[in-house]
Amino acid sequence: MKIGEQLQNQRKLHGMSQDELADELHISRQSISKWENGKSLPSFSNVVAISDLFDISLDELIKGDAELMDQFESGKPKISKTWMIIIISFTIAIIIMGILRILRISDDRIDTLFSIPEIIAFGFLIYNIDWKKFNKGINKKLVFWGIIWLGLYLIPIINDFIAGFIYGFTH
Repeated sequence: MKIGEQLQNQRKLHGMSQDELADELHISRQSISKWENGKSLPSFSNVVAISDLFDISLDELIKGDAELMDQFESGKPKISKTWMIIIISFTIAIIIMGILRILRISDDRIDTLFSIPEIIAFGFLIYNIDWKKFNKGINKKLVFWGIIWLGLYLIPIINDFIAGFIYGFTH
């Protein structure tokens, strides 16, 4: 039996809709639909999560789906979207900083050039987050490290603001 058929049978057996299953797995309902219709295959981590959720063995879940077995056996590691964003962002930032250094543009000018685009990009990022899924994925460690990161990010900004404010009053 194909993974899509097995998934649909297990989902119905447990009285779940595609939306409910998608919420449990923190993915879109469309992904569930594509899996069930054989248009795409779930990742290994999703297969494990499905196995745990429905309390069936991995063997039961994927047995008979040669395509899925081939995908798992190919051993091609996939880079997640998050890691792809991080890698591409750092690469672009390093290239741009290299170009700006070659052009001998001052640090103050760089700060000025990128402050508005930074705010705009952050706004688009916040606007495009699916907050329902995002909130479900938050745990205590994420909150802790998020606070640490944001605090470290804001310290130099606040320091520059205060220094500029004081400098403006004294000169």
